Amino acid sequence: MSELSLDADAAPDTDEPSATVPLAVRYVRALLERHGLPKYRQSAWLADATGLSYSQAHRRLNGASPWSLEDLERVAAMFGESLADLVSAPQRSSVAGVMKLGPANLPCQLWLGSTAENPRPNDLVAIRTATGWTALTASEAAEHVAYRVERLEATPSAPSRRVIAVLDDDQDLAGSICSHLGDSGYDPRAFYRTADLEAAAQTTSFEGFVIDWLVGESSALDLIATLRAQHPSAPIVVLTAQVLTGMVQESEIADAVAAYNLVFAEKPVRMAILSASLARAFATS
Repeated sequence: MSELSLDADAAPDTDEPSATVPLAVRYVRALLERHGLPKYRQSAWLADATGLSYSQAHRRLNGASPWSLEDLERVAAMFGESLADLVSAPQRSSVAGVMKLGPANLPCQLWLGSTAENPRPNDLVAIRTATGWTALTASEAAEHVAYRVERLEATPSAPSRRVIAVLDDDQDLAGSICSHLGDSGYDPRAFYRTADLEAAAQTTSFEGFVIDWLVGESSALDLIATLRAQHPSAPIVVLTAQVLTGMVQESEIADAVAAYNLVFAEKPVRMAILSASLARAFATS
């Protein structure tokens, strides 16, 4: 299979440094975006459309795995585009930002051009600050490096999405759960090691948890006790496939469910039931 090799200057812009984003990835992201797939759904879509696992699709879209020309042509064809369309599309990848209107900052998507050289005071430009991209007039840009705004679309404020931590050492399963929860309106975050979730819980306000009872060879009971102390009313769903195998004692799970007000679900995970269980737990918490 041949692999894509193109001049980086021809690729669509993203909000990541071009040197760190492979060209094939930048073109595929731009393709998916202009056909209405937000970034948080792109890995799940690619997995479903191509038969890849979620983790394989995620690695493709993050540049950890290469794209062949044949792969690119197949993905482009799914949207009625050719390989030539994919690499020559005039649309640039957009970045999320805000448009400054007096004291208000309105959410928007920005398509950026080159550096704005000697813009007129009322020209619309974009600057990058510590909090992200902002579109404003050139006179308001002050000493910032400003970029031309080729296109701007105002976007309504998205409803708040509950942040859910998903812990499972099976990365494909964690990815599938996150994909389903994302489609169900949550903001899921995947973790594969207990220590990583423990560290993230110190800085992130999680509103719910989906946790595999066995992570590696260790029980998550101590983690669950800690999380329940920190989040007295947050739903905690515990998953396991090991009761029937005898690796986990049913009485141990039952005691934990009673002690920490857990929701229990057996693997294989039934995604619709999982999201319904979370919704019910939030409604009654």
